Amino acid sequence: MEPAPAADDAALIQGTLAGRRQDFDVLVERYQRAVYAFAFRFVHHHEQAADIVQITFVQAYTHLAQFAGRASFKTWLHQIALNQCRAVRRTESRRHDVPLDEVSDATLVAATAGSARNPSGWKTVLERLIARLPLRQRAVVTLRVFSDLPFKDIARIEGISENSAKVNYHHAIARLRRWMTETES
Repeated sequence: MEPAPAADDAALIQGTLAGRRQDFDVLVERYQRAVYAFAFRFVHHHEQAADIVQITFVQAYTHLAQFAGRASFKTWLHQIALNQCRAVRRTESRRHDVPLDEVSDATLVAATAGSARNPSGWKTVLERLIARLPLRQRAVVTLRVFSDLPFKDIARIEGISENSAKVNYHHAIARLRRWMTETES
């Protein structure tokens, strides 16, 4: 279901700033599923995704007066959520687990070979492959494919040019295609 027009968001933001907490509750109801879906696809952990959603909306509420409206409220929320996802990633990188990026392609292919015969396993394989992408490419793919944001908004969230967002997206898709082809053979 598509959220209500941005003008409704603007009215709800103004209402929230005027002290009507129930207006912010409407914004939370409107966008929490999209923010959760984005966070989950980024961190692949339900509890972490739920925490990211909670922190995202707390930050949005406490910094709502700073929302300039240059982007949509949805884009602004995704930017906050992406920053939280990155914070989780930084925290996890300090752990002593072996990062997926350090696992050889041959090992990954062997581990996922059984999924090639199981079509329902492709979702898991794709999620693992997306997790292997460099951070910027993963963010761009997730924002574009799963959050359905235009490249203009992705560029704003990432702090890059729109062309750079498109290039990162296309490099990521090419890499995913190559990895999936390797997984099939």
